[in-house]
Order: sequence, then C-alpha cells, then structure tokens
Amino acid sequence: MSRDVHITDAVKTYGDFNAVDHVTIDIQTGELFTLLGPSGCGKTTLLRMIAGFNSIEGGTISFGENVINDIPAHKRNIGMVFQNYAIFPHMSVYDNVAYGLKARKLKKTEIEERVTEALAMVQIENLRDRQPANMSGGQQQRVALARAIVIHPDILLMDEPLSNLDAKLRVQMRTTIKKVQKKLGITTIYVTHDQEEALAISDRIAVMKSGKIQQIGKPKEIYTRPSNEFVANFIGISNILQGEIKENHQGDAQIFLTGGVSIHMKLKETGQKPVKISVRPEEFRIGDSTSPGIQGKIILKTFLGDYISYEIELMNGQSVEVNQYLKETAREYEAGDTVSLYPMESKINVYDIDGEEALVDEQKSS
Repeated sequence: MSRDVHITDAVKTYGDFNAVDHVTIDIQTGELFTLLGPSGCGKTTLLRMIAGFNSIEGGTISFGENVINDIPAHKRNIGMVFQNYAIFPHMSVYDNVAYGLKARKLKKTEIEERVTEALAMVQIENLRDRQPANMSGGQQQRVALARAIVIHPDILLMDEPLSNLDAKLRVQMRTTIKKVQKKLGITTIYVTHDQEEALAISDRIAVMKSGKIQQIGKPKEIYTRPSNEFVANFIGISNILQGEIKENHQGDAQIFLTGGVSIHMKLKETGQKPVKISVRPEEFRIGDSTSPGIQGKIILKTFLGDYISYEIELMNGQSVEVNQYLKETAREYEAGDTVSLYPMESKINVYDIDGEEALVDEQKSS
C-alpha cells in the first residue's frame, strides 16, 4: 500500500558540513515528487536517508504516521532504482525480477504471476529469459524498474535512473516511468539534476542548493514563478537584467531598464531601489530597431525547428538569448540586424538586488 512521506527538519552532517540542512517536505500518497538540483546539493544524500542507507542526525522521516529513523533499510518496504541499474549479471531477467519475492518466501505461483505482470508493465515480457549482458541500457533499466515495483513497495525511490541512457532513450524511459507510476499510484521520490526530466515527469519538484530547499511547487509554478534567482537560472534559461524601481501614480512600480526603457509591474514592495529582472528567452517581444524597447544587435541565429534562437548583444554589452516562434511571426531576423526587445510584463520575474527574494505580487498581478 502506498504511503505519504513526511520529512521534518532533517539533518545529515559530515564533520562540520551539513549535507542536508534542516529540510522539511511533505509528500502526498501516490505523488511523483522530484528532488532536483546540481551535483553536491544534497538530493541523493536525502534520498539515501529516506531509504535507510544514510543515518539521520536531526529531525524525523515518517512513512504515514510511523517515524522510520531507526528502522533498518530492509524493513522499510521500499523499492529502489539506481543510476547503474544494479541488476545481477549472472541471472536471467525473470530471476532478477523474482529475487525480492523469493527472499520474501512467496509461493511459486504468486511469484510467477507478479513477475509476469511487472515485466508486461515495463514492456519486456518477451525478454524474460535473456541475460543482462545481452540487453541494451534501456532494457536493463526496465528490468531494474520491474524488480523495484514487483515487491509492491510502500515507497518507490529512484536515484538518477536515466543518466546513463542516451537522449532518445531517456525520453522513452521517463514516459514509461510516469505511466507505470500513475497506473500503480505508488508514492515515488525521484532524484535528478536534469531540469527537463524533472519538469516532464513530476507532480511536484523541490529545488535544492547547498543542502537546503529553495522552492517546492508544481512544474509550471517552478518554471513561471521561480522563488529566487538561483531557481530561475537552474530551471530553464533566464536572462538577468539590471533595473531600478520607481513608484508611479497608479500605485504599481515603474522599473527602468537599460536604454531608458521602462515597464510597469505590480510588486509586493516599491520605493526606489535597484532590482534584478529575470526574462526567459520566450518572454521578449522582438521587433525592428524602430520599435520601442531595448536595442541590440543579433550576433547568432540558430534554427531549432518550431522556433529560432537568437543571441543578441545589447547596447551595454550584455548578451541575451531570445526565442522567436515561427507560428507567431511573419518576419525572421538575421545575424547583424539591429532589433528592439521588450519584456512581456505579465510573464517576467523581479527579484531584489541579491536575487534572493521574489518581488512580483501574484495577487495584484492576477
């Protein structure tokens, strides 16, 4: 039976270093929850704490109402999928998947039924007699997933499961994982450093940095309203512009950007001060040099199918990336053209000068 997971003020230390620094997360039953962040941020350490492979120096981890801090890993009823597959090379696919069931001393008929069902769920039932050495990386990862779910775990933990696969296989496997997870309704905690993977697969995401949670939210929320500059830069691409706030007569803020361009935003606080403006490549309107906006020169044009990516050097020397979607424009620009850029006020984000606090007022802007 799937369980909810509660992590409360969890701490993991190595000497004087907090690898996991007072982390609190509530994960709902049946949710696919992703821990996302760069290498060394603490996401795998936290996953191993949940699994019971790492000790916990502070706080609690609970499955449902039960605190599991001192429960050994083999008694936590978890399924685990590792980055390196960790399947037994001397066993057939069937025996690999059946291993955990045999250890639980289930009847032979039930083992056969469960293994057959798990192999069908990950679409490798025709490979049941094959040896791992004769399988592709994607097939081996399907074996690892089948072995994890066949024991009917309370919690499924996945540690960078797709990082060893090529790009096409990663997309295929993340779709398989999402379908299987939704069909089983199993609470899943997924670790990755791949932002696109996290956005595609997750119900919710926790972005981590230096052992701390930076933001928890649904993929769209994380992407459209990052809580700080780190999240804005880590999730997708963000162009960071310098600006200065001045209040106008309507009570909202007037922000002046480079080249004398100004925008109006509903902010949590106003008053004259410097700020940072985060603009994603698709959040610029692009026009010719006679249009109002920030002036710049196209340095590089890259055709990417349904859109064109431009590298544009602004008059202050800063380079920004701008995407122009073909279905939304009647004109393409070329390298060397001078263009005008204007940020879409309803889309962009504003932060304090340190990049730590989001200033956009969602209630006033809605």
